[in-house]
Amino acid sequence: MKIKLNVHYNTKFGQELLVCGSLAKLGGGSWLKAAAMQYGDGGRWTLELTVPASVRKFTYQYAVRYPDGRIEQEWGYERTFSVISDKKSDFSEVYDTWKGFDNIPAFARSAGVAIPVFSLRSADGFGTGEFYDLKAFIDWASDCGMKMVQTLPVNDTMTDGSWDDSYPYGAISVFALHPVYLNLDELIDGLPAALKRSVKEKYTALRDKLNAISYLDYPSVIAAKWDFIKQIYEASGQKTLSSAKFKTWFNDNASWIKPYCAYCYLRDKSGEIDPLKWGKFSIYSVKKIAALPEKEVSLYAFVQYHLHLQLSSVSAYARSKGVLLKGDIPIGVSRKSCDSWIAPSLFNMDCQAGAPPDAFSTIGQNWGFPTYNWQEMGKDGYSWWRERLRKMAEYFDAFRVDHILGFFRIWEIPEHSVHGLLGHFSPALPLPVEELNVRGAWFDYDRLCKPYVTDYILRDVFGDKAADVERIFFENHPSGRLQFKDKYNTQKKIINTFDSAVKSCAGLRSSANEVQEKLLMLINEVILLEDPRQKGHYHPRIALHYTRSFAELDGGQRNALDAIYNDFFYRRHNEFWKSSAFMKLPAVRFATKMLVCGEDLGMVPSSVPQVMNALHILSLIIQRMPSDSSVEFADLPYAPYESVCSPGSHDMNGIRSWWEEDRDVTSRYYYNVMRCGGDVPYCCEDWVAENIICQHLNSPSMWAVFPLQDLLAMSPSLQLKDPHSERINDPANPKNHWKYRMHLTIEKLAAATEFNEKLLGLIRKSGR
Repeated sequence: MKIKLNVHYNTKFGQELLVCGSLAKLGGGSWLKAAAMQYGDGGRWTLELTVPASVRKFTYQYAVRYPDGRIEQEWGYERTFSVISDKKSDFSEVYDTWKGFDNIPAFARSAGVAIPVFSLRSADGFGTGEFYDLKAFIDWASDCGMKMVQTLPVNDTMTDGSWDDSYPYGAISVFALHPVYLNLDELIDGLPAALKRSVKEKYTALRDKLNAISYLDYPSVIAAKWDFIKQIYEASGQKTLSSAKFKTWFNDNASWIKPYCAYCYLRDKSGEIDPLKWGKFSIYSVKKIAALPEKEVSLYAFVQYHLHLQLSSVSAYARSKGVLLKGDIPIGVSRKSCDSWIAPSLFNMDCQAGAPPDAFSTIGQNWGFPTYNWQEMGKDGYSWWRERLRKMAEYFDAFRVDHILGFFRIWEIPEHSVHGLLGHFSPALPLPVEELNVRGAWFDYDRLCKPYVTDYILRDVFGDKAADVERIFFENHPSGRLQFKDKYNTQKKIINTFDSAVKSCAGLRSSANEVQEKLLMLINEVILLEDPRQKGHYHPRIALHYTRSFAELDGGQRNALDAIYNDFFYRRHNEFWKSSAFMKLPAVRFATKMLVCGEDLGMVPSSVPQVMNALHILSLIIQRMPSDSSVEFADLPYAPYESVCSPGSHDMNGIRSWWEEDRDVTSRYYYNVMRCGGDVPYCCEDWVAENIICQHLNSPSMWAVFPLQDLLAMSPSLQLKDPHSERINDPANPKNHWKYRMHLTIEKLAAATEFNEKLLGLIRKSGR
């Protein structure tokens, strides 16, 4: 079938119109392969194409390509064309109206506040913040002149109800909301009178107990909520399930809610959180899950439906107040998630995602998530991402892309590693042996690719314990060096076997944690890492300059490896990663009308700002963590307009505890950035905090967003006494408990008239 697309758009000199769509002739979803349209009289652009007889429907979208190569897509969802006739000779002509670009004049330069939902504290909470608590918080933010409330991810992370589930970035479903945010009051109110009194009495007593705790006691809260949820469901669940509104919602969300409910049922019924251990259900089957008991499985749909109603109510309320809700898209999903269970081909389950060493962690970060199989995801135009975002757009007006660098390249860590130091970027262009030799690296697998350990290194590291460590964990290598025995030659092997290995050695048992950590660090003593998918090709190990192995090479080899390292990490991949991002990010950027903000902190390739600027994705400016490594602090007066500036993030300590962390850094900030004289205050006094807040408010950034803790730092009467108790996450601690809660209720915050008027005045004075 032949089709002619027509769209009217008055381009300026040098611009041209493109069409990108699911058809191969339209780029197959890649804007790099999009089809160029022909310009005609009166600003009419056309494109003729032949649709294969096997295709019954395809999607497409228009864009403008500027002379500098920048591509700007039209705003809104993709268009869909459906083939009606079966006649191959048919001809259709389509006339489209240009949808324009995103335009948010009401938020041309505004302020916002960041707080995890679980951190909200109200009189009506249940030991945690809930979706409904956002309404009062939105009122407060609006009254203070702020137009955005930013949250952390709110997706379900439930596995076994332990502290591990408090980690909001370990989603078990990218569609399901977390039951911990469900307010139960209105559900209890719908119970029969006698049962209502009984449940309400127990619920109120437990609420008072949990609300009295200074932090979120996650295991206790989620266990108690599920007990009440099950009682409510048993008594009134059928009424909800039989309603027309529920049935409509369920059918509209069937693609994810059916497997999610089956996943939750099998997890709870078996007591096993790993789907691979579910016997005949370990491989997802629509037919098999259809046979599960309907009433028990529907419990989870009941919960998700009410979560949907509550968050939808909050979303509508925020919009009525002129406040944007900003959500958060995690870069990964749990290895044991519903998503990886039903579509394992979309993930690389043989490795882990993380981050290279940075200001947060000297050994890198290992998040444990499987990495994405982008090639597989791209086969249908990244529909998994587009559907995920469209679901999110039901509730949010903006979102933060967690670790947007992962769309350029992800830090991929071997499954057998614990630390992040043995990771490598993927995709990448690893070095073949021939290139290494030509450039003077003198490739020797045993010397460069195996942990470099000698007798004197062992004595230096372990002291008087060296002999016991060598006897248990090492054997001699033909080179005269030592090598780990096979059963201890990876970090996970050491972790899994350590206790039994030192069981009979009292000297090592007495300092087991220290010995184990030092052994893990010795595993990292390598220079080159073989690519897992391209044998005979190698990556320089990140931060190899700090290894003993590198220090003991001869000067010429060190110089050669140093040159290879700098080229590999800072030049070799720039265009490669740029193309990689342009293949993926447009699907995220243009799936919805949400404002997109990227968390682009860390080791940032030079191509990242180019791609983000081209796609109008706002960058993140953290003053004390600048993207320019040549400066200590970001220069806020020169921040780009398309950015979000903030004093910190949930991964950092607040400005009050940061002020006390390193006196030398604080002094340089005080004199060089604040440009103050005299002695540096020992603590971050309220006027210091106000100075920092005003610097951000006065920046050119589209958004200045502040962690609530940093705003409260301006008020001695409202701030938490211990500034070190305000931290939400410590990235260096993989077992971090996400438990921070406001120390005062939203009601008390709203009643703090003097502070609120001061904050409103600062925001208005800044022109935001």
